[in-house]
Amino acid sequence: MFIGDLSKPFVSCLVLPICSLLIVGISGCFKTPHPSSAIEGDIEISTNDKGGLCFEPLFATTVLHDQPIQIKYIKMSSLEIYNYDVPDDQSRTMLTIAPIDEKYYIIEKGQKICLDTDNPNLKQRIFRPFKTQSVVVGIGGIDDKEEENVYFHREFDYPYTPK
Repeated sequence: MFIGDLSKPFVSCLVLPICSLLIVGISGCFKTPHPSSAIEGDIEISTNDKGGLCFEPLFATTVLHDQPIQIKYIKMSSLEIYNYDVPDDQSRTMLTIAPIDEKYYIIEKGQKICLDTDNPNLKQRIFRPFKTQSVVVGIGGIDDKEEENVYFHREFDYPYTPK
């Protein structure tokens, strides 16, 4: 009898928080992007006045599961240029541009991210020198609703020559 009286408060102290977490989790209050899917799109490459490469995510090309999708902006976590021809035991990353103080950097429609920019909110890191080669640029982050991962990408030959 005495053990039964003690176990009721103990059980309710365990059951109540666990049930609360389950209800909150099921209701969608934990807003994290879907890990199994990603919005994909293309990147337009251009050069700025100084001759530096610029990369613009093309919002008109975004698709999710092969279906067009509209997004207003992305929260960029990083821009990366990498080389697939590097052996598997070495890093393929050649360059990254990422936010300095924040987790994400907002890129709106028509906005470009340029190499060697003076943007105080972004930091550029070079890991491997560029030479004449085929590379891939990718811009990753999450969508404006914070529901899906976003990945824009494009392969191009370096040095880039505008067409």
